[in-house]
Amino acid sequence: MFVIYVQTGREDYVRCRLRQLDYAAYVPKRILKHRKKGIYYSIPQILFTGYVFLDTKRISAEDYYKIRSITGVGNFLNRTIPLPEAEEKYIKDLCGSEEMGISKGYITDGRLIVTEGFLKRYENRIVKYSRRQHRATVELTLYGKPHRMVYGIDIETEKEHKEKALVDPLPALCRNVDI
Repeated sequence: MFVIYVQTGREDYVRCRLRQLDYAAYVPKRILKHRKKGIYYSIPQILFTGYVFLDTKRISAEDYYKIRSITGVGNFLNRTIPLPEAEEKYIKDLCGSEEMGISKGYITDGRLIVTEGFLKRYENRIVKYSRRQHRATVELTLYGKPHRMVYGIDIETEKEHKEKALVDPLPALCRNVDI
């Protein structure tokens, strides 16, 4: 997998053009909550602005010039060395679905526990979170350099989490019983 610099705002266009040329290209997206006049809106955003990920093992000279001829393409982050395997796995996880939804979790003893969503797999990489802003910051590396990425998360307190667990639509004794 290789990383391509593109003009900001042209990521989706370049991805579409690369797919028309039979390349596997990705632009990972996330959904963040924004509050406006007291109402929260879920807004999709590009996770790595100015980058497109190209899934290929190597790039020939012909491929290089074909890709560079696309309007909006700048250059390759590193044309000779692909992303390390662990980083490539992370990017493919991000690209598994077209947009990454909002994860869910709760706080216990000042520690964030992720119960569902994308962040559950990367819970140990969360460096900070904000309950009010519905965001969690995860630290990852690309080509060995650390980067911090912000993801959407709904966080509740431990008390709220336990109260939800206690509320059950059917009591345990009534399940799987023929009436």
